[in-house]
Amino acid sequence: RFDLEAAVRAMVLGRLSCPGSERKVMAWLEGVELAGSERLRLQHLYRTLDVLALRFPEVERAYLGGLGRLVEVDASLCLLDTTSVSFHGEGPEGLAELGYSRDKRPDLRQMVLGVMTSSEGLPLGHVVLPGSTVDVEALVAEVEVLQERLPVGRPVLVFDRGMVSEQQLRELALDGWKYIAAARLRTKLTRAALARPGRYRTVAENLQVKEVKVKGGRPGERLVVCHNPLEAERDRKERERMVQKLQAMAGSGKGVPKELLRSAAARRYLKISGGTVRLDETRVKADARYDGKWVVRTNTALPPQEIAQRYKGLWRIERAFRTLKSPLEIHPLYHWTERRVRAHVGVCVLAYGMLRVVERLVEKAGLPMSGQEALRKLERMTVDDANVGGLGLRVRSDLTPEQKSIFAALRTTPPPRVEPLVANCLPAGP
Repeated sequence: RFDLEAAVRAMVLGRLSCPGSERKVMAWLEGVELAGSERLRLQHLYRTLDVLALRFPEVERAYLGGLGRLVEVDASLCLLDTTSVSFHGEGPEGLAELGYSRDKRPDLRQMVLGVMTSSEGLPLGHVVLPGSTVDVEALVAEVEVLQERLPVGRPVLVFDRGMVSEQQLRELALDGWKYIAAARLRTKLTRAALARPGRYRTVAENLQVKEVKVKGGRPGERLVVCHNPLEAERDRKERERMVQKLQAMAGSGKGVPKELLRSAAARRYLKISGGTVRLDETRVKADARYDGKWVVRTNTALPPQEIAQRYKGLWRIERAFRTLKSPLEIHPLYHWTERRVRAHVGVCVLAYGMLRVVERLVEKAGLPMSGQEALRKLERMTVDDANVGGLGLRVRSDLTPEQKSIFAALRTTPPPRVEPLVANCLPAGP
C-alpha cells in the first residue's frame, strides 16, 4: 500500500545527505524533491526495513549485476576485513555481544561487520555477525557470501594476518581459492623469510619487494618480503622513544606505571622478577629486524610486485569502514530488533556503494573533488513554485558550471529548468 522502492531510495539518499534515524529521514524529506516520497510515512520506512531484512541477498545480487553498467568493476580480486559496530544499550539478543572491539570500547556490546570490496573499493557484499565472532570465523562467512552472490568466478581473496588460521589457509587452497595474506609476525615462517638473503626490487618510493624460499614452506605457496623504508624509519624512532622511556622508569626504582604496561611493546621489552624491572636488550635488538617489513603469503602466480601492491590495497576497505562509521554514521543504532539492525546495515552499505560510484565517475571525469563534495554541490540546487497567467510552474535554479560538469560526469540529465505542476494536469471537478 506504499511505494517500497521510494522508501528504500529515501533511506539510502538520506544516509548520504543527512544520516540519522528514520525520523530524521522523514524530516529531511520535507525539504527535498524525491520522486515517490510524497506519501511516505514513518511506519513505511520501518516496514521497508522488515522487507529488506528478508530480501537483502536478492537486493545485493541485483546491485552487483547493475554496478558494471555504471563503472568498471574488477571482481577478479576481493578485499575482505571486519570491524566492530557498537550498541549503546542492550541491543538485540543473539547479535549484540561483548567481544574484541576494534573501536577500543570493550565495555559496549557490539556486532561484527564483515565487508568485501573489489580492488577499487566497491562493495561486493557484507555479513553481519554476533559481536563475539572472531575474525577466523568471520572469514568463513564472508567466503560463503562471495560464493553465493558474485556473478563471476572465484576472485583472489586478500585479507590481513589476523583473519585466517593455518588450517583455513589449507582448506581454502584445497577448495580451489587463491589468496594473498600477510604472514603473522614473529612466527618461525616470518623469521625464516626475513633471514633469507636477496636483493630487493623497488616498486615505488615507499615499497621494495623480494621473493624468498624457506624450508618447510607450504606446497604451492610463495613468500614475498616487503620493505617500506619510510615506515622502517618511523618504527625505529618509535622503538627508541619507548626504550628510552622504559630505561628511565626501570632505573628510577619506582616501577613502571600500569598504563604503560598496557602497551604490547612495553610488555615485550621488560623483564620483571623479584620486584625488579630491567630492559630485555636481546628482544629489543631482535625486533629491529621487523622495522618497516612484512611477509605476504600467496598461492597465486602473480609477480612479487603485484602481490605486494594488491595486499597494500587493503587500505581501501579500511577507508570503507571509516566512511561507514563517519560520515554515514552506521552507529549509533536506533533499532532494537535483529531484522531491523541487519536491514539498517544493508542500507548503509548501499549508500557507501553509491558514494563510491559517484567518486569513481567524478574521478574519471578529472574533476578536482571528492564524491561527497560533488553531492554537496548538487544539493545546492533549489526548486520553487511560480504562477504565470494562472498556470502553476515548478522552476529550478540555474546550474553553476560546476554542477553542469558534475551532471556530465555522472552521465545523467539534470531536472527540467521549468515544468508544469502536477496539479495543472488533474481533471476539473471537486
